[in-house]
Order: sequence, then structure tokens, then C-alpha cells
Amino acid sequence: MGWCADAGAMVRSRTRTRGPAWRRRFLGCAALLLAWADGGSAQLAPAPGKDGDASGAVDAWTPAPGFERRVRSAIAQRWDVDPEAVRLEWGAAAPGTPPTDDAAFELVGTGAGGHWWLSVRDPVSGAMRLRVRAGVEVMEAVAARRLERGVALTEADVAHTVTVHWGAPPREGAPVGAGWVTRRVIAAGEALRPPAVAPPVLVNAGEPVQVVARRGNVELTLRARAASSAAAGERVTVRTEAGRRLQGVAVARGVVRID
Repeated sequence: MGWCADAGAMVRSRTRTRGPAWRRRFLGCAALLLAWADGGSAQLAPAPGKDGDASGAVDAWTPAPGFERRVRSAIAQRWDVDPEAVRLEWGAAAPGTPPTDDAAFELVGTGAGGHWWLSVRDPVSGAMRLRVRAGVEVMEAVAARRLERGVALTEADVAHTVTVHWGAPPREGAPVGAGWVTRRVIAAGEALRPPAVAPPVLVNAGEPVQVVARRGNVELTLRARAASSAAAGERVTVRTEAGRRLQGVAVARGVVRID
């Protein structure tokens, strides 16, 4: 490669005596350098991942059945659910030596979004930290077809399927069904959840309502007019015929309960 260095020196020089021989020498050197660069780059390959794939992808893994069963039971106890309803997804990074069935562990974190850390102490594998995502199987209402905004659902619009809710079990609320109203366009198969859908409006602003107040075994009813609209379970303000303003909860069509 010494003659290439000479050619480079000639380029840097200010001499004006550059004939055909010099040009042939310079172009040959440039071609050689390009070929060497291509050969060098072809030999560089990405580092293989754990599974031997040059992409670096790591295969999913699961621990020993006994260990996983104990983790599922521990999370089920925290959430007060049946262990058979708990589903687990383990972190992508598998430990060098997986924990044994009898490895001691402690759940770390709040379980927000279903994410937990496990602090593991195993006499065989040693101490390690593992990440796991947990969820529970729930029956969920989904759109049986594409639904436009402002549609009052019918039984034909709602289907039900078993899905995994990642995290603690959702709070029990009013079941989505006929009468609920869509707040936006919902694709077929999409989950029907608030705020995409809302319960049916039971009380409309300006309409007359029946107010029910109960104290022990005594129940009092009176007429009033709604000052606002409310769906099932929502609070609403009413004004009685005597002009008194009260607040209650919409419990049925045109009925407000005062606690």
C-alpha cells in the first residue's frame, strides 16, 4: 500500500505535473481502497441474541411449573381471586439459571397495570430479580358490529368474550347492555367500556321526576323537576314544587333517590 501513500502525497502537493500515469495510479489506488472497505464491512455482523438469532431477539420463557403455580397463588391472594383465573406473562430476559420449584420469593411493588417484581432467593440458582405481568380472565362486552357515535345499543349490538384484564380485577359496575349509548365510533370486536359508551340517561334536565326519600321503614315521595341530566347511578339536582333544591341519584327512568 506504499504506492497509495505516494499517490496521496502527490494529491496534497501543489505540483502541476499530473500526467496520465499519475491519474491511472490514483484511480487504481481508489478502487483498491473501496474494495477493502467493502470487504471489511461485510465481516461485521450483529451480536447474536441468547437464542442465537442475529437479530438479538430472545425467546419467551416460563419458570418451573411449581414455581409459577406458587407465584400465581400469591398474586391471587393479594387480589382475592381464584388462582385459576390468574394469567402470567414473564419478562423477556430469562435468567441464566431459572429458579427451582421450591425457590423462596417475595412480591415487590403495587401490581399497578399487573406489573410485579419478584425478589427470588434460591439455594441452587442464587438470588435474582424477575419481572412478571399478571392479569385475570373476565367476561367482557364487545361490539358485535361497527357502531356509530350516538347509537343506543340493542342486544344485537353486544357480544361477550373472555379476555385478560391486566392488573387487579376491575370494579364491579353496571353491566354494559341494551340502552347504553355510544360516545364515539366503535369498531367491531372492540371492548364496550366507559367512556366510549355511557349508561342510558334516566333523567333529563327540565323534565318532571319523582323523588323518593327513605328513613328507616318510612318512605316519602314528592314531585320535582330535574335541573340536570343523569344516567343510572349518577348524581342529579332537582327542584321541588316548593322551590327547595335537593341532590339525589338517578335510579330509574324519571326516579331520583335521596339518601
